[in-house]
Amino acid sequence: MSLVEKNLTQKNIELTENHPEFINRREKEQKLYATVPKYLRELFLDQARPIEQVYLSSPDDEFSLRVRKYERDDGTEYSAALKDRGSRLYGTLDRFEVSTPISQEAFEHFANNPDLPRVQKLRAEPLEGVVVDFIDEANLQLVEVEHPDLKERVYLSQYMAELAKGHLVDMSYDRQLDSEYIAHSLSKAERTPSPETLDAFSDRVVGEMVAQYALGKKQVVVGLTGMSGSGKTTATKAIQQKVTELFGESFTPLILSTDDYHFGKKHLEETYGAPWTEWDDPRTYNTKELAHDLALIAEGHSLIRRHFDFASEEVVFDEEVAPSPFVVVEGLYAGSQDLTAVRDLHFELPTSIATAVGRDIRRLVIENRANHVFPTPESRLSTNLKPHCHFT
Repeated sequence: MSLVEKNLTQKNIELTENHPEFINRREKEQKLYATVPKYLRELFLDQARPIEQVYLSSPDDEFSLRVRKYERDDGTEYSAALKDRGSRLYGTLDRFEVSTPISQEAFEHFANNPDLPRVQKLRAEPLEGVVVDFIDEANLQLVEVEHPDLKERVYLSQYMAELAKGHLVDMSYDRQLDSEYIAHSLSKAERTPSPETLDAFSDRVVGEMVAQYALGKKQVVVGLTGMSGSGKTTATKAIQQKVTELFGESFTPLILSTDDYHFGKKHLEETYGAPWTEWDDPRTYNTKELAHDLALIAEGHSLIRRHFDFASEEVVFDEEVAPSPFVVVEGLYAGSQDLTAVRDLHFELPTSIATAVGRDIRRLVIENRANHVFPTPESRLSTNLKPHCHFT
């Protein structure tokens, strides 16, 4: 992580510490390890039900993100959960959590990827606030006690210890017993290396842009694909600055966003029916018109800049902007096939999906950007995990 990224992350963490949206979504959990598992197995194994958890994050990421399939007595439950790394203090793991139901399609989109780490276990829920997990593949039996009140957590922990004949050890401080860590340790896929920093990424992009220009291109168009929260704004500003330092103000890259080529609520609802809620669906964005505008810029024409107004949910046109030898198109659909003929280079932001989604939700809360489309962090998480959000 670059210094800029660290500073932004620390600032946002500080802003969330006392925010009610984050306080209300904090979990306080104790994790207890059974040193003699037979007592828990005798008491609870018969009532345990299968769970499969697939992780979209690694222990090195800023956030943990997983999808889950849980075979409950009353049917199959599909869900997702995003958690920050929290802090471990006085035998308790304290962290922010957003969880939401998801569709079977969304779960299977990730579960069918053999490269994603996963953990399968049997779970019993003997008491409210207490779960007992049997992870046979890792030879582990774990008790998790989650309750906001310290006295209640202590009581539940002591009660479970009595049932286990005293053979429970508090391991809340040990990250190696987190399901995410266990899933990665069991995974046969090669461990993904730490992502490239945004500084290194922007240096690489600028290098290839300059190489294209040196080969005689009059205009170099680069697409930067990334989800909300992936650092597109940080990367594009860095690219602008680096190119300007190399060539001067007249070469400052023009920045366009696929978000600003939104069709608008009226058109979408007249075309597909109301209400329109698929805000990250490719049908939402007029990438063909963006391609047309890029072709006009290449011919030396100025462009009327536009942006999407979240209040009216329509496109608003702004000031005229002059063409530039360098153009950066950023957004979820910057890799659209509609742009192939007018785009010279295409890159995906190196930020992991877990970090991108986590930062996006944190920013949604601290900037008070909730609206009727994404009124809660849970609604944003659910939308970010729809399969079409991961296609370019």
